[in-house]
Amino acid sequence: MKKFKFGKNWKNFLKVLNEKRIKEAEISLKELTGLNNLKEKTFVDIGCGSGIFSLAARNLGASVYSFDCDEEAIECAKILKNKFYKDDEIWKIEKGDILNREYVESLKKFDIIYIWGVVHHTGNMWRAMENLLYFVKNDSYLIISVYNDQ
Repeated sequence: MKKFKFGKNWKNFLKVLNEKRIKEAEISLKELTGLNNLKEKTFVDIGCGSGIFSLAARNLGASVYSFDCDEEAIECAKILKNKFYKDDEIWKIEKGDILNREYVESLKKFDIIYIWGVVHHTGNMWRAMENLLYFVKNDSYLIISVYNDQ
């Protein structure tokens, strides 16, 4: 199945990204987790897109791991990292696919698993759902959104 390339859209989004939108992303993460900060937490951003929620998690103190299967999306996340956290050792970004079980199993478990608006675009939503459970450990927060227009 041919995947839609969202990276181009994310590049356009970065042109209008401002401090207000970044703060809104931080507030969203605080509300979703019930935590005031993410210090000493590990955060995985599956299908990181623009990287805004990776940035928000990092701003809140988390150690962040971002991945996406779209090269242009990875580029967007790297732009944000280089702008706000250049040479930061605890924000990693790489190309990866939630459908690739071998890739998923090569990673660790996380305190916060964030996958917003991604699984239904993979072409195999149920495999994506099964694979993302690999990241969950006791007391993890699983933040997932699946869009449905029906």
